[in-house]
Amino acid sequence: MGAVKLSVAGCRVSGHVSFYRQTRGEGFGGGAPEQLDSGLMKRVLTVGITYTGEAIEGVEIENLGLCQPAVDQARAAFPLYEYDTIIINPQSYGHFLFGAAGEFSDEPYELAKLKGQNDRYDIDSAFDQADRQNEMDAALGAGATVVWCLSEPKRVNFYGYRETHLGYAAPKIAALVKRSDLLVKKGRRMGQVDQDSPFVRYFDVLSQTGWTLCLSAPDEGYASIASTPEGYSLGGRVTRGTTVGWLLTPPTSQDAANQLVRESLALEKADPAQEKYHGIFLSHTGVDKPFVRRLRDDLLAHGVPRVWLDEAEIEIGDSLIAKIDEGMKLSRYIAVVLSTKSIDAPWVKKELDVAMNREIASGQVVVLPLLYEPCELPEFLRGKLYADFSKPEEYEEVLAKLLRRLRITA
Repeated sequence: MGAVKLSVAGCRVSGHVSFYRQTRGEGFGGGAPEQLDSGLMKRVLTVGITYTGEAIEGVEIENLGLCQPAVDQARAAFPLYEYDTIIINPQSYGHFLFGAAGEFSDEPYELAKLKGQNDRYDIDSAFDQADRQNEMDAALGAGATVVWCLSEPKRVNFYGYRETHLGYAAPKIAALVKRSDLLVKKGRRMGQVDQDSPFVRYFDVLSQTGWTLCLSAPDEGYASIASTPEGYSLGGRVTRGTTVGWLLTPPTSQDAANQLVRESLALEKADPAQEKYHGIFLSHTGVDKPFVRRLRDDLLAHGVPRVWLDEAEIEIGDSLIAKIDEGMKLSRYIAVVLSTKSIDAPWVKKELDVAMNREIASGQVVVLPLLYEPCELPEFLRGKLYADFSKPEEYEEVLAKLLRRLRITA
């Protein structure tokens, strides 16, 4: 398997790819490049995906694998915690071990062929699973942006059963994919795409070049940002304890791969010290709108990334049913604002019914009752502890309790 070669900013390099900043007024194709101080650069690791686009100022991209340096020094990535952005596409064992497809990547007995080529390429020698997982934990703890691409597990029996999902270096991601019913399809059309997500242009490219993998029943801890016309997920935000990142359908063209890298780079590095919160959908009736608007503003101000409110999300011409259904699917929690008017409101009843069914099916808390004014609670909510916002003087105290519920914990 030869080293990956890319042509970047007029320089041809193997495996390790350095990006350069051009002097002011020069294009990417001409002039002597000025190399940035590596200490000021944003470091990016792509595993199983190659970037061939124009150089990006202040960015160093390395297309490497997760094999041990003692096995292949040239193609082994540095410890994962040294990178600001990590993109992993474990399409084959060659993809995740050495960073790119190899001559055996499409063969059913890839592991045996690799070992036959070089005894050191035996999976147990080439890949230290525990070490890479520890590095991934440290990278996530430091606020790294991580994007995992959906892939078929390619399970083989080679001195014990192995799967390419080892390459995620994150057991919670592998488990999520396994439990979410991965489907192999061939499509171009998109269903709903969250226009506020950071990967809108990536999905635009896929709508032209096609997509192949989706999840038919995403597991808990996954908030979809794009779907197929029949409702399968093409990508989403993953929040499973300390494992936080993005899980997306893989690129099917070089243009798509380049766009995925660019949009991953645009994400801000997380602040490990900053609290992280799940998103919430606010189910309410129109007469309670002043309270709901205030609550939404306060939740956003405290760092809750997504607070779904109809008037902020639905535009002229949108389907009310489709947009509300999308908002509920994208939200981890459904908060029901309870008042004398809302308990009899048809829309609130429908939303509450959907949310309760989801809670029963998942076995996880989904519905959060928020008491805005004293009223008779629906029978099936009487066993739940509610947030009592009915006393204005206790608003801040109750808001803090709600934020504790929304907080993402390990």
